[in-house]
Amino acid sequence: MTAKYSITMYCPCDGEYIAEHMRENDVFECRAAGYATPLEAINDSVKSSRQAWTFCYGNVPVCVFGDVPDTAGGAVFWLLGTDEVRRHKREFMKQSKKRLAQLMAKYTYLTNVVCMDNQESVRWLKWLGAEFQEETAMLMGRPFSRFYIERSDG
Repeated sequence: MTAKYSITMYCPCDGEYIAEHMRENDVFECRAAGYATPLEAINDSVKSSRQAWTFCYGNVPVCVFGDVPDTAGGAVFWLLGTDEVRRHKREFMKQSKKRLAQLMAKYTYLTNVVCMDNQESVRWLKWLGAEFQEETAMLMGRPFSRFYIERSDG
């Protein structure tokens, strides 16, 4: 990773920055999940997580993400970001693959739900190898689907 990019352990100031500058689709997903504010969603996600990290460009947080273990050997994987994710797409994608490999060494699968209208996130998840359930749930008038990324032990 070049010196201008870093992945660090999450700190609350990162969450405050991300919440203030969050992508519109991520704000919608937070509200659809029942959170009053993006910061509430970040704080709850971090508190539930085994670990949480921040991807930065220089000293500026681009996104925060983490893993919430379940009792079946998997984890809920979450990520909330700013529009800067798009600006730093190449490095974000590269670091996503590396972090995915680390998570898949710990878990048999990763899962969560995503708004299927959020094309940017759906494309990224498919690129990471996600499979989507066919059934969708309508939340706030938009379709959501559960995704899974499973470890291949072969």
